[in-house]
Amino acid sequence: MRLLQNFSFARVTARIFLFFLCVGLFFFGAGCVSSGKVILTERDPIALVSVVSNREINWQGEEPLKPGTAGPFTVRLLNSDPDLAYVSNAVELINSAERIIREQMAASDLINLAEKEQVLFSRAYRDARMNKYQVRDDNVKPSGYEFVDFRDRNFPAALASETGLKRCLFVEFNFTQALASGIRANGSFRANVEMKVTILDARGKTLYQKIHSMKSLSTAKISNRTYSESGLMELFDSAIMDTCQEFLDSLKK
Repeated sequence: MRLLQNFSFARVTARIFLFFLCVGLFFFGAGCVSSGKVILTERDPIALVSVVSNREINWQGEEPLKPGTAGPFTVRLLNSDPDLAYVSNAVELINSAERIIREQMAASDLINLAEKEQVLFSRAYRDARMNKYQVRDDNVKPSGYEFVDFRDRNFPAALASETGLKRCLFVEFNFTQALASGIRANGSFRANVEMKVTILDARGKTLYQKIHSMKSLSTAKISNRTYSESGLMELFDSAIMDTCQEFLDSLKK
């Protein structure tokens, strides 16, 4: 009887040990994926492979607006001033986002991005597998870029072999507007930015993956359901800069 009790106790103890071992390995692995120190230990250039975002800039938590749903008075306002908008998209904003990413990285001295042409003009880039989900969802990308799929394990190795660039950076934005005061007809709003950053090594292993979110500190005015398009873009430019800075600060932790 005592032998059976000892056996049962040993079996339970072994199971408990295995359980905590698995939990520990899980959190250790998860921590490695989002560890900025891994990125900063190497100073070689990183290839900015993909920058994408949603096309339509919708109001947070609301159904998408359609241009044809604007009332007669709103339509007259829109016709009177080309800078006024009822709905907006990120077709031009995504180009600004790519520019801001490069400027912020260069100013930080933490990440050295490779020259755009070295990446985009490579054979590996031309042959890379496209992200079918981003294409299906009608996402937008900067001029010259493609919807490269970060799950394509062959691409990082091919790019490294051809160009010597051993790490790849993928950035995916989600742009929304959020009411700051008042109501949607007359009030003020902020620009919201979510930025998912993924960095892979030459084997396709994820070195870093994290979502950073920021709201614009400033607000813009809504009047009769319209707002300044240029004012909206300024809010987003500022919020993108802040989000990039938050990403860079996270690498030091």
